[in-house]
Amino acid sequence: MTHTLSKTVFLIGIALTGGCASEPNLTDIQKHVQTLILQQEATQKQEQKIIDRLETIESQLDEHDFLVGELIKTEEEASLDTRHLLEKLERTSTMLREQIEQTRSTTQHRNQDLSIRVKALESRIDNVIHQPRSVGSEVITTPLTSPSLNHQEAQTETSAPPESPAKDAGVENEASAFRSAYKVFLNGNYDRASVEFQRFIKNYPSTTLTPQAYFYLGESFYVQKQYDPAKQALQQVVSNYPSSKYRSHALYKLGHIMLETDQRAKAQELWNKIIQDYPDSPESMQAKEQLKKSGLS
Repeated sequence: MTHTLSKTVFLIGIALTGGCASEPNLTDIQKHVQTLILQQEATQKQEQKIIDRLETIESQLDEHDFLVGELIKTEEEASLDTRHLLEKLERTSTMLREQIEQTRSTTQHRNQDLSIRVKALESRIDNVIHQPRSVGSEVITTPLTSPSLNHQEAQTETSAPPESPAKDAGVENEASAFRSAYKVFLNGNYDRASVEFQRFIKNYPSTTLTPQAYFYLGESFYVQKQYDPAKQALQQVVSNYPSSKYRSHALYKLGHIMLETDQRAKAQELWNKIIQDYPDSPESMQAKEQLKKSGLS
């Protein structure tokens, strides 16, 4: 528009200098020029308004971009904080699960130790109850039924040891030997504990504590990652002592051995067997958790 106006003014100037325009025409031309000048000023004002408007819009866009960037940054920081919080919660949850499992295992070991002590005490109490009756019977019966016995015969008869104390002493020795091996196990000396339990099984192969000894022998080997001997010991409990309460314990631990030796199908089979055979036992609950945790359920 400005270029066109300048060209028009230039042509008018040529016309004036060339004498080609008459006086009436000159007045019209001057009016036309004046009109063009006014239009140019109006156009310039409009252009300036447009420029100012564009600058305002550009400024607003810059501010919008800044706000969007700050929002994205805030969201990223919030997302990062959330991830950190979730990771912290997960670590705390894992730690609590481990503490619960450790507490459960420690409680179970203590209960088993108490059970052993109770059995030993019951044996000693039974010995105390029955031994005086046996001796008293001899003392009373001998003079009544055999008044003609001489002093030497009486001494021989009364000094003969009863069979019951010898049997009770064997039970006490058995419990003492098991407690000794179990104490080593609780102290975390699993290498020595495996030796102690093997010695116990050799000396007491057919007692009420034998399946328990096989189980802790398997545990001792398992902690040392000696999976083959651990499997053999635990399998003794499963195969030879079906009515023992340690059978479910042995099945559960065998499942772990199978899982850690890449026999996942066998681990699943053993844990499902616990759920089927011992549905109300703590091992059943643990087996369900392991199946879910290992992706076998």
